[in-house]
Amino acid sequence: MNNFFSRLSTGIAGLDEILSGGLLAGKSYLVRGGPGTGKTMLGMHFLTAGIEAGEKALFITLGETEPQLRENAEAVGFDVSGIDFLDLSPSSEFFSEMESYDIFSPAEVERDPTTHKIVEAVEAINPSRIFMDSMTQFKYLTTDNFQFRK
Repeated sequence: MNNFFSRLSTGIAGLDEILSGGLLAGKSYLVRGGPGTGKTMLGMHFLTAGIEAGEKALFITLGETEPQLRENAEAVGFDVSGIDFLDLSPSSEFFSEMESYDIFSPAEVERDPTTHKIVEAVEAINPSRIFMDSMTQFKYLTTDNFQFRK
């Protein structure tokens, strides 16, 4: 199924129709929008569609915690029981100890350990679908725009 022309359902019938059957398999996509525009819900649709198709799915979170994501998803009717989560969100203690509202501090979270955790999870789970939320927080782990885009 992962050949060059195969499509993956987004989990949203109308969007799949516009996309001629879904997203191209094996490609990366960046979804951009302000807070509350539905990026995370799109990710939930995409991952649960994969679970329903018998695929493995991984949700990588750098913002909201896994329990928050599960609660929000289940509140709007998603069954996320088959989704694996990699929770890289900072703890509430992080903010109070640092007395800062920056999402990441270079001393607290280094790019290499975070990248290593992501690679380990992907290798262990071997998912067909991955959704990372949000790229904004991930950008703080890079030293410049070129590295972030890479």
